[in-house]
Amino acid sequence: MGNPLHGLIGTTQSLVEERNMSTLRTLQRTSILLLLLTSLLLSGAAFAQGEYDKDPTFNLQRWRPAPNPADFLTVYSPNIDNNLRLTGGVYFNFADNPLVLQTSIGADKKGVVDYQLFADVYTSLALFEWVELGLVLPVGLAQASETAGAPFNQNFDTAGLGDLRVTAKGRILSQKDFPVGLALVANLATPTGDGTLLYGDDGFGFDVQTALEYVPYGAIRIAANLGYRYRPGKLQVERFTLGDALMLAGAVTVPFFSEDLDLLAEIHGEITVDGDNQELVSEERPVEAEFGFRYRVYSGDSFLDDLAITGALGFGSTGPGSPSTRAIIGVGYQWVSGGSWSERWGYGGYLSALEECPDPEMTPRDQIPEICRKNEVVDSDGDGVPDAQDSCPFKGEKGKVDARGCSTEDMDGDGILDVNDKCPAVPEDKDNYEDSDGCPDLDNDGDGIADLADKCPLQAEVINGIDDKDGCPDDDPNASVSVVGGKVKIKEQVFFETAKDKIKTESFPILNDVAKLLIDNPHIGSIVIEGHTDDRGKDDYNKELSQKRAEAVRTYLIDRGVEDTRLTAIGYGEERPIESNDTKEGQAKNRRVEFTIKGLDKK
Repeated sequence: MGNPLHGLIGTTQSLVEERNMSTLRTLQRTSILLLLLTSLLLSGAAFAQGEYDKDPTFNLQRWRPAPNPADFLTVYSPNIDNNLRLTGGVYFNFADNPLVLQTSIGADKKGVVDYQLFADVYTSLALFEWVELGLVLPVGLAQASETAGAPFNQNFDTAGLGDLRVTAKGRILSQKDFPVGLALVANLATPTGDGTLLYGDDGFGFDVQTALEYVPYGAIRIAANLGYRYRPGKLQVERFTLGDALMLAGAVTVPFFSEDLDLLAEIHGEITVDGDNQELVSEERPVEAEFGFRYRVYSGDSFLDDLAITGALGFGSTGPGSPSTRAIIGVGYQWVSGGSWSERWGYGGYLSALEECPDPEMTPRDQIPEICRKNEVVDSDGDGVPDAQDSCPFKGEKGKVDARGCSTEDMDGDGILDVNDKCPAVPEDKDNYEDSDGCPDLDNDGDGIADLADKCPLQAEVINGIDDKDGCPDDDPNASVSVVGGKVKIKEQVFFETAKDKIKTESFPILNDVAKLLIDNPHIGSIVIEGHTDDRGKDDYNKELSQKRAEAVRTYLIDRGVEDTRLTAIGYGEERPIESNDTKEGQAKNRRVEFTIKGLDKK
């Protein structure tokens, strides 16, 4: 059987030709990352040891910092620095009462380790902006203990090395391209520590975690880690079980009155599980929370500007390695080429050292990455009022706007500010008709007769052959055709032969009058000829018949001299009744032709 890893590589290569470049990079990174994680897992499993000596030997230290000052404390950020960016530093942590045992609930507690003082020396290297490799070497500087009796008969008052951790982080989603960042993290713990001093486990261990980060606003960062930890062997110490565990952690940082100072909070814990059946077996759930700060030095000195100082105070629950209190102080350094942290973190610490932002005054805005524009003050019209407070963000000129950002100018002098004036270059006519919109109303009643020539400017003319030019409605009970309310009204129906679109001769006179009205009044504009039926027959048939009848009327009017471009025919079938179809009278009224004016050409 072939190596399954070869299959994984082959699958990845086959996708290269089918995906776009962005997706390809993500798949390649994920595949290589899976290879790396698989190697770490196999290494840990190969060297795992399952038995402990007579005196319990294990790694008591639960505080395991991430190897980059751009991470949180123990919580990993999914972000990865620029290619070949190297970091290094040290964390000192003092744990008070990290090992207190209790044989049963309600029994007296006995201290085994009074305190531990550790130094975690770390370094990391970024590769290709999507992989980070790191080393963390814990060094036990001092610890004090009491001879607690069985099962602990050894003395711990000695300094020594802890278990060296090798870390690998691979980014899957970048916050430059997605709302959240996502990465996979693997840690391989090597047995370099002395287990009899509670500085190390008796074999190789490993853990795999997901790292997720979200930036809801500005420089506020929220992160979460979820993973599984394999611990060599399984040990029961009094009521406590040490073995494989689920790992959960969360962290948040918030800038504090300065782009160089962040407040941070973090919580992390483990739930021990039995390696055989994966059931929860420990009565205790070691949980620890830390609260602190991180300050990025800015002094003008190129060396010091690459320093970050961290301090925190933590509190733990019960369980081996979870102290009553923990004090932390750390110094991190990043070797930077062509800039310092303070420059790259100049956007409130957003994405820490991950994005080198160009000078906004020297770079076109569309060439500045969106990440660098998060805290940008946008003023689209350049009037000095930011868009966030500007009621007129696209209409304004510096020095000529009010506090709302709206123009104080009145170009046409009609007393209506340009910002509210629909016709800023033409003055309102102030004729008590729609005088607040800033536009002159040349034909208030919309009858096609200009107000200057209209004797009734607020009453529409009825075009019926009686004084149709004076602008006043005139009733003519004998008029067969008139224009009323946007309609060409006809006093008689247009009749067709039954179930046909042939116009009966008795309807020719009324259609001749319609044609004459339209020809004599070109300002009436375009007309929609509507065909309607009753509800007898099928819907599709009725609609088709009404369409043909409307087109027949249109053809008739064109033949009588009406311009074809003014006429449109639409058949509605039985969709728009004006009377009930339950009676013959109602059905007769619903079988009709209507003429609707689409728009008057105003003089």
